Amino acid sequence: MRMFGTNEKYNLIRCSFARSGSNTFISEDFYKLGQLQIGNNWTGTWLSLTDFLFDMKLTVNGAPVKYSYFADEASVKLEACCAEVEVALTDRSHFRIRGENAGLRLELRSASGKGAACCRGLYALADGSGWEGEFGSYGKLFFKAISGNYNVTTIFDEDKNEYALVRIDFLPDAETGEFEAAVHDYRDHLLPFGEYEDFDELVESNRREFEEFAGIYRDPAPGYEEMTRYAQWVVWSHRTKAIGYFQEPHILYQNAWTCTAAPWQQSYNAMAMLNDPEEAWRLICVMFLYQDERTGRLPGMMSYNNPPMSGHQCAFQSFAADYLFRKLGDGFITGAQAERMYPKMAAWADYWLTYHNAGFGDDVIVVYGPGDSGWDDSSQFRDGFPAVDPCANAFLVLLMETIAKLAEKSFSYTEKSAEWADRAKKLCDVIINEYWDGEKFVTKVNGKPVDSLGLSDFQPIMLGKRLPQHIIDKVAEKMVAEDQWLTHIGLASENMQSENQTFGVSFVLGRVVGPQNMIISVGLQAAGKQKEADIVARRFCDHVSREGIILGYAPYNYYKHNGEKAKQQRPPIQADAWPWSPWTANSFLTMVTGVISKG
Repeated sequence: MRMFGTNEKYNLIRCSFARSGSNTFISEDFYKLGQLQIGNNWTGTWLSLTDFLFDMKLTVNGAPVKYSYFADEASVKLEACCAEVEVALTDRSHFRIRGENAGLRLELRSASGKGAACCRGLYALADGSGWEGEFGSYGKLFFKAISGNYNVTTIFDEDKNEYALVRIDFLPDAETGEFEAAVHDYRDHLLPFGEYEDFDELVESNRREFEEFAGIYRDPAPGYEEMTRYAQWVVWSHRTKAIGYFQEPHILYQNAWTCTAAPWQQSYNAMAMLNDPEEAWRLICVMFLYQDERTGRLPGMMSYNNPPMSGHQCAFQSFAADYLFRKLGDGFITGAQAERMYPKMAAWADYWLTYHNAGFGDDVIVVYGPGDSGWDDSSQFRDGFPAVDPCANAFLVLLMETIAKLAEKSFSYTEKSAEWADRAKKLCDVIINEYWDGEKFVTKVNGKPVDSLGLSDFQPIMLGKRLPQHIIDKVAEKMVAEDQWLTHIGLASENMQSENQTFGVSFVLGRVVGPQNMIISVGLQAAGKQKEADIVARRFCDHVSREGIILGYAPYNYYKHNGEKAKQQRPPIQADAWPWSPWTANSFLTMVTGVISKG
């Protein structure tokens, strides 16, 4: 089982096969290795819970046979001896299938064990063009044989009042041994599709579109070319079109698990798109389409089928914008864009300053839960909430500066620029003077410092040269001290000597995670510490190149502080450490194209 001509670390267990603009994904069953499944991400339902999965079985003479698969950016091929089936996705609400000396069986199987219960009906259309299936919240499918034959088999359980079996067999022509088919995926009614293009042309157009997308990234540092290409594909294959609740294209967190778009994710993805600053800026701004007009809050996440949800995340847009400004200047933002975005970003800042104000008579903010900061289980929050998190406040500093820049470039808000810049400087001074203890930035609860050994205590290094040199030097020293936070695979999210450290079901309480390594390395570079930024970024990106693009890695199989065997997740499971995600892909891309020295 191979992808992109490489070996087992790139397989469809770890990352589903998908395509930009398609709701369909193909993955390998976690528990029946070698069994591919096809589904869609309309509902945002996790792969382990969805009732909408079709087993994909290669058939020869009508009987299933074992097969291997090969996937690249354009299609997936199922192969057995001289038999082959190829599947190519499109961005036009359908996918295509062709076979030679083989057929393809699609058999509905629920991950929750309910069989084909999600099917509400399957029937032949009156015009003889094909069969249509109704699958409730998962939408509809239209099955059409372009050439060759097909057979539909259903069993309805009268006692349970549900389908016990739904099976579609696409079969080769008896004379040619070949077939072609199309499966349309839609919500309300079958969209006009006209004539189907030649299959080979479809495959090549998929390849061309990916190559065009890859052009928005700069070349990586030498040695990272292979993984860069894969990371680019991961981002591209998670890109939506404007459909459902998405007013513009977004990038999903995952296709088969957390099938949602979140504000942070869009900005993370934007940072690496240095060859297309207009698209990068669009992604930074896209979640403002759903801003709460009353409070200024941005939604926490959304999916095709679910409207923008409550909850929120820190103003990561500002960190992404600051990175773009430092790399490219601000010439890509027009006066009209500044005019449009100034009131939106000002309202976003006012949300934090109004609803999260710490009550100290200044602009210091608090977080009321770990989700407010993005660092779900960090030890910085061990004393509870509300907590003054220097990292969240650092994001706010950068947001105020971004707002000041937008005001300066706008037509109507120019006089506001100095005010926002001044507030940013004052808040930065507060962070430096009141939340730096000489060794790290400290989170405070009820005015008392939290005794934490979390990596997030150093993330205000994102402020770069706004910080005094003695703080920059100390953070740089800490980040490259062996066996503290720095491991052979990058920075651990909790100090190696911490009793709180765990490599189990956690996010930032020990594992080495992409976002934090990216934030720290970008911050070190911004602060003038290129050598230290290189050390951090290279160690993490080298490990990604060896092991693949998962969100969190266990640096050791034991805990350094006591020598005990480490608690680890046993993959594959649905937690965030296992499936591949653009969250790590874009962190990797930012580091290899913009942080790591290319000399």
